[in-house]
Amino acid sequence: MKPSNALEIMKSVLKGGNSVFLQGEVGIGKSATVMDLVKVLAKGKKIVNNVKPKKDEYGYTDYRLSLFESIDFGGLPHIDENGLQKRAFLDNLPQESEGGGLLFFDEFSQADKSVQALITQLLHERRIGDYVLADGWKIVLAGNDSTHRAVSSKLPSNVVSRVTLIKFQHDHNDWINWAVKNDVHPDILGFIQYQPEWLNVFDPRVCNGQPNPRSYVRLSDTLKTNPREDLIQDIAEGDIGETASIELSAFMSLKNDIPDLNKIIKGGKVKIVDDIGLMYATVVALITVIKDAENKHLNYYFENALNYIKEFPTPEYGIFFVRTVTAVCPNLIETQTYSKFKIEHQEIEF
Repeated sequence: MKPSNALEIMKSVLKGGNSVFLQGEVGIGKSATVMDLVKVLAKGKKIVNNVKPKKDEYGYTDYRLSLFESIDFGGLPHIDENGLQKRAFLDNLPQESEGGGLLFFDEFSQADKSVQALITQLLHERRIGDYVLADGWKIVLAGNDSTHRAVSSKLPSNVVSRVTLIKFQHDHNDWINWAVKNDVHPDILGFIQYQPEWLNVFDPRVCNGQPNPRSYVRLSDTLKTNPREDLIQDIAEGDIGETASIELSAFMSLKNDIPDLNKIIKGGKVKIVDDIGLMYATVVALITVIKDAENKHLNYYFENALNYIKEFPTPEYGIFFVRTVTAVCPNLIETQTYSKFKIEHQEIEF
């Protein structure tokens, strides 16, 4: 199931008072989608990484269960003054809080069996021993499928029977929309738009870097530091693997053949490129030029660049350009150029 549909289903399931388990491959965006869910549930409240949010706050705590032991949730045993065994809980779960929140138990499939048993009790009874989960808190779990060899165990049947199981899959359109909003490097956006088959290529037998949404975000962060051009393929190989890094480098090298960008943004007559990869490379380059332009030139450059791109054979180039450039320069949304383009493509959600 693609991320946008998973998000809508999670909203409905949690609203109905139940819990969700996201199951899917490594690095395809499960955690990012849960964070998008939290923003919706918060309804404008300040999101805090805290199990004791105030009335105007919404709590969100991400537990990587593979790092926890049973005492972290089950508490430390001790003998009270009456000689009875009790448990001292570690205050890492919400008890009393004015604001609600969401508990995200990630890496459930990689957790120790004893930890899984405690979280299952929390799912079933909203309690662990004497501890009772505070009202207003919702639960989402996530884990990798055992077939993906990510040190994951098969999901217990008693967990499956207590959650709505969502088989989470990547979707390049959903990811592009997310990546635009989250400032992923334009070169990576253009590459995935051009060759979407490289967004997620998973082989459980490979222990080196592999292409997936998480690794592209990591690579994006590195590209923003403007590393030496001759090192880019080696850097990319460490994140997305050898073959994907070669393809990405080939795409990025197309920028050496793009038309005169300065002439395009100033409204000059420039021959329209006709190679698909070169078209995307030109769009990416124009996005970079506009992003770095002075404010006084933005509207003019935006209009001229869009007029050039609209001459490409299909509207997808213009849509990609407008979505991306307005994400990095939001004030362009107020321009007549943007309004006109949006009306021309009113069937598309911007």
